[in-house]
Amino acid sequence: MARRGGTLAATVVLALAVACGGAASSSDGSAPASASSDASTLPILQHVRTGAGPIGITAAFGSIWVVNSEFRVHDRGSVTRVDPADGSILATIPVGGVPLEVASAAGSIWVSNSDDASVSRIDPGTNGVAATIGVCHAPEGLAGTPGSVWVVCEDDDTVGRIDPVTERMTGTVDVGLSPRFALGAFGSLWVSNFVEGSVSRIDPVAGKVIATIDVESGPQLMLAASGDVWVSNTDAPAVQRIDPQTNTVGATLEDAGTTPDGLVELDGAVWVASDSGPQLHRIDPTSGTVHGPWPVADQGTISANQLLVAVDGTFWVPLFNQNEVVQIEPPATTS
Repeated sequence: MARRGGTLAATVVLALAVACGGAASSSDGSAPASASSDASTLPILQHVRTGAGPIGITAAFGSIWVVNSEFRVHDRGSVTRVDPADGSILATIPVGGVPLEVASAAGSIWVSNSDDASVSRIDPGTNGVAATIGVCHAPEGLAGTPGSVWVVCEDDDTVGRIDPVTERMTGTVDVGLSPRFALGAFGSLWVSNFVEGSVSRIDPVAGKVIATIDVESGPQLMLAASGDVWVSNTDAPAVQRIDPQTNTVGATLEDAGTTPDGLVELDGAVWVASDSGPQLHRIDPTSGTVHGPWPVADQGTISANQLLVAVDGTFWVPLFNQNEVVQIEPPATTS
């Protein structure tokens, strides 16, 4: 439920934020990359009804897990577990107030409850909440590293470490202003700092920031792909590529949507989901070429992050305004 402006906390119910569609260029010093465009709406293979305001999504334990924020509908949120083979709902699991994001780590599913300052741990074997862990103000992004689960504390400008054995938050690490999302990759924890316009790289064992990387305005989602860390900057708008060997930005790709947000890797390409539809763009990580946009639906501009996952060669995309998650056939593209 990332917002482009203010904070969430107790008023998480004030704003969420995101994206659109576009063409392609590169600002890494090379000539602008050419892009293809295909405005035809992508075929939807399955529609699956969820709870109100679906936002967070992950694929784990043979299932799709969708966080239903129940934004302005119910006091408590839920998680819908979906069988990707036939779209059947395997379970609906109540969690905390205004849940936002979800991640798989330490044999469990973890959900951040932004209005409760808590994280729910779900046992995939029972589809029940095994623990509710008090954490910090406005918890949002989640990520796992060996022996730890990390939760981004947006209002505290920190990221907190949860010990999955004791099910307690054991400490925090100061990061930048208004952190949003986290990624465990290349032996580190990466945190996007939305207001500051930076990415913090943390040594998860020492619990210390080892690099702060300046990026474009409004960094949100991150993805490890093709040996690099990719970050979507919704306010810029741009998608940037960070070299984990040098901790520097190696490329800035513009026009992958007016507010690029969700990122996922499929068939060697980086795919970007953006609002106003939503729409998809495809980035060729070798050439830096951006293809698209491809409209997915017509739900208008939403007030939440537009995320997606890839499972068995297809995309699963939550539609916040339509209270459903849809399975999408990827478009045919040329490199």
